[in-house]
Amino acid sequence: MIRFTLIALLAAGLFSSCATCWSGGIPLRPSEEAALQGAVRDFGDTSKAVVYRGLAHPEADTARYEKQVKAGGWVEFEDFKFFKEPVDVPRRTIDQVLSLYAQPGSHQAWGPKELCPGFHPDYAIVWSDRGTRRVLQLCYGCHEWKFFGPGGMLLTDISEEAYFGPLTTEWLEKEGR
Repeated sequence: MIRFTLIALLAAGLFSSCATCWSGGIPLRPSEEAALQGAVRDFGDTSKAVVYRGLAHPEADTARYEKQVKAGGWVEFEDFKFFKEPVDVPRRTIDQVLSLYAQPGSHQAWGPKELCPGFHPDYAIVWSDRGTRRVLQLCYGCHEWKFFGPGGMLLTDISEEAYFGPLTTEWLEKEGR
């Protein structure tokens, strides 16, 4: 099984543009496509997947974030805090988002974002299979997907086609936290 590696993605993404001036990146290379295939194989049974909304951005909206943390009512997945109550998202929508993620055309090589305050997921889709948790985080500010599974972590940019399609306009809309 091919293990996902952040190092390969960092090296490959040096030519991609930042989120604030985001005009897209470059298509996945064969090694990145193989890592994506490994991530999708790691999905396992997604039937119990639930969606969580992220707290405010800790750097871009510090006061609001600190207020939300202090109030409690949050859970943490892969070093990021989310509201404790899952978002009421129809099963069909979760399946559509995961299906979109599984398509290589929905990804571009990861590129550093010099002008953005850093990756911070708007949403996390969380599920377990065979006792191991899986987490797919979506950062709309950085236009990035981050998947954590048994094979490791995979970070890629969300392609323009995927980002500007139903992902952000219908399924898991971009809105304030």
